[in-house]
Amino acid sequence: MPLPDDLTLMANGADATRIVLRVTDQFGAVRPFANDPIVFTLDGPATLIGENPFALIGGTGAIWIRAKDQSGAVQLTAKHPWLGSQTVRLNLTSAPAEGV
Repeated sequence: MPLPDDLTLMANGADATRIVLRVTDQFGAVRPFANDPIVFTLDGPATLIGENPFALIGGTGAIWIRAKDQSGAVQLTAKHPWLGSQTVRLNLTSAPAEGV
C-alpha cells in the first residue's frame, strides 16, 4: 500500500514527498519475504524519483514524487504482480508569487 508523507504539494518544480510502500497481511504486519518488483504509473504534473519497476526489500521500500510547475491532481498507481494495484492521489497547489 502506498503511504505518502504529504497529500498536497506546491507546484513550484521543487516540492517533493516520499511515498512509502509496504506489503502487509490482513492484520497490517509487513510481509518480509515480499520482494517482488512493483511497477508505477504516474498521471499528472509530477515526476517519479526512483526506479520503475521498484524491487521491495523485506516487504517495504520508498520512492519520491516531485511536483512540476503546474498545479493539478496527481495519481500514482503501484501494481504488484500478484496482489493487484493500489492508487494514491496528491494535489498540487499553485505556488505563491515570489516577492523581493
